Amino acid sequence: MNRVLTLTKTLLRDWVRNREAVFFALLFPLLLLIIFSTVFAGGPTEFEVGVQNNDVTSMGEPTELSATLITAIEETPALEPHTVDSDTGLEGIENVEEATGHKRVVVIPDGFDARVRSSSARVRMAVIEDTVNRFQGDISPGQQQDIQDALGGFETEGDASPVSVVLLTVPDDEAAGAVGSIVDSVIARFNDRSIGIEDPTVSKVTEQRGQQALGAADYFLPAFIVAMILINGLMTVPSAVAQFKRDGTLKRLAVSPLRKHEWVIANVIQQSILAVLLSLIMVGVAWALFGVTAIPGPVAIGLVVIGAIGFSSLGMIVGALIQTPGSAISLGGAIALPLMFISGIFWELDLMPATLQTVAAYSPVTHFHRSLREVMILDSTAGVWTTAVLLLVLAFVFFAGAVFLTNWQSFES
Repeated sequence: MNRVLTLTKTLLRDWVRNREAVFFALLFPLLLLIIFSTVFAGGPTEFEVGVQNNDVTSMGEPTELSATLITAIEETPALEPHTVDSDTGLEGIENVEEATGHKRVVVIPDGFDARVRSSSARVRMAVIEDTVNRFQGDISPGQQQDIQDALGGFETEGDASPVSVVLLTVPDDEAAGAVGSIVDSVIARFNDRSIGIEDPTVSKVTEQRGQQALGAADYFLPAFIVAMILINGLMTVPSAVAQFKRDGTLKRLAVSPLRKHEWVIANVIQQSILAVLLSLIMVGVAWALFGVTAIPGPVAIGLVVIGAIGFSSLGMIVGALIQTPGSAISLGGAIALPLMFISGIFWELDLMPATLQTVAAYSPVTHFHRSLREVMILDSTAGVWTTAVLLLVLAFVFFAGAVFLTNWQSFES
């Protein structure tokens, strides 16, 4: 045991002196945590949109209803409207951004006010007729006739067909779909009010019935702790083992009283210590910069240690198979990076295609960071014990594989 502890201390000192290892194991996940938490913790997104009103009076003033629509757009929190001069010709324009300076422009056509009034009158008449038909059993024939005579004497002036508001966008505008949906909702509310519907018959009420909403840092902290363990275990460990091979360190260790299982154990202990210490550092940074109140308890630390044992053992397997540090990093990265991308480290699985979601369901990394989030952030143990058993099994298998594949005697030649 003394040999293992001595070797562990030596490995820790070697890790601290290795600038690349420190960067990829600590600074890189910390930078990702800060960047992602800052970017996704911002307030509600506002989309810039130009608004051109071509429906003006002879005095150059906006008509009443066109002004009402513009006000509705201005009062929409997700939109940041900017006025586009009506003298700017957009008919048949090839590039709206070059002409107006905006990637998306809402164009209110000439005659908007008059056509809305005529169209809304037509809709109101249709509603009245439908109401009469529905309740005709409760209305006397004389009253029905009076209503029909009144409706027949009412004539809609002007064009009563629906009027179109045009949304001009550029082909490469990725936000065009979101802006289009927002403009649709604004126009829907405008339509309701134009026909006299102030209080809709059906409305939506949102209630949260489940786990607390997560902030960006709450989501990314457990995810990047897992990312740190993956990077350290699958990239730093194989590179270090390959380097020890190349510089003759393993050859000298192989002829010492040290056994190969002690060599593997020392590396696993080193990575477990680093995983706990670096996790605490990341929690401290998240607390200081983003107010995350997560406190790693015994269960969370246990998950971190088990994960570190499993993935560092897998890294020892990679290191046993590869002879050069560069190749070891490449192979470790080829395992670690896809695992991170398909396991919801950088984004929620709901945003991924269904096929990748199915693949992610079988990834231990998915369950690892979700369980760590349950324990650290949500103060829950839902699914945690299943994940712990899964990680323990993998840790045992990978550790046994590392001991088996490390050809200790080959270093004597």
